[in-house]
Amino acid sequence: MKKNILISLLVVVMAFVGCEKPEPIEVSQIVVNQEDITPVTHNTNLSYTDCHSHQSKGYYDPIIIPNYDNGVLQITIENYCISCGVYTVIAESELDAQTITVDFGEIYESQANCICSIDVDYSIDNINPGTYELIIKHGGLVKYQEEITCE
Repeated sequence: MKKNILISLLVVVMAFVGCEKPEPIEVSQIVVNQEDITPVTHNTNLSYTDCHSHQSKGYYDPIIIPNYDNGVLQITIENYCISCGVYTVIAESELDAQTITVDFGEIYESQANCICSIDVDYSIDNINPGTYELIIKHGGLVKYQEEITCE
């Protein structure tokens, strides 16, 4: 008899547990900012001079001058030192919301046993106004790092 009562109570408890309505689940809508998924194209322009003839011994520290105007960041480097010879200057840039990194390098067709300095002009367009950490590298080594304001 006790066994039947216990089984009956167990069936009743299971019936109530099985019949409970589940709690409603809140469904939220995810809104994706269109800027986050649309890539921004940044056009770049690189130009440089031939070796300066006024430098005869050693090399001088480079002078880096960033200038922002109407969405274009212009970077001028005076006294960018390279090995003499036939060369091509290259640049690779990386941009995110807080940092602009430009890595300059050279491709040599022939090398010479001397060092010369050149002037380099590099521009990047479609830069939004704001504050950035500007990092200039030469062959992967940081040569300049400073916070700049583009306005």
